[in-house]
Amino acid sequence: MTSKKSVSSTPQSRAEFLREISKSWRGIKQHMHGRISERTRGEGMASPSQCSVLGNICVHTDVTVKRIASYLGVTSPAATHIVRELEAQELLKKVPNPDDSRSAFILPTVAGKKLLAKTEKMFSAEFEKMLTVLTDEELADYARLSNKIAKSFYDKQ
Repeated sequence: MTSKKSVSSTPQSRAEFLREISKSWRGIKQHMHGRISERTRGEGMASPSQCSVLGNICVHTDVTVKRIASYLGVTSPAATHIVRELEAQELLKKVPNPDDSRSAFILPTVAGKKLLAKTEKMFSAEFEKMLTVLTDEELADYARLSNKIAKSFYDKQ
């Protein structure tokens, strides 16, 4: 939007701003997912879904396949498939759940933690590239607003 257009146009409503932001975020998410997918495939690393599983088991305790399915928004069989792939690559391991003999807790291995760190570094580099279009002032505003939104997630828990 040019400055001339914004001056002559009528102010956007909150709903219009929210639709515009939602569309932008979806585009950013798709772009980042595509870039990370390309790079992880190119370097023979874990897929974004596998990295998401590794990230969840590194951050949370008492993680089961059922919980992973919930985190990813997939079925338990789909989560089981991802877990088995990661297990075959020795990026995670299962340990018995002392409270439920039918399930197991999933833990990252040292190799899994290393891979996740490498992927997070890659993600950060891609994100930094994406933000180079912002001035220092815009970047400070973006950081402040992003932190405010992120904090609202944690305050609800």
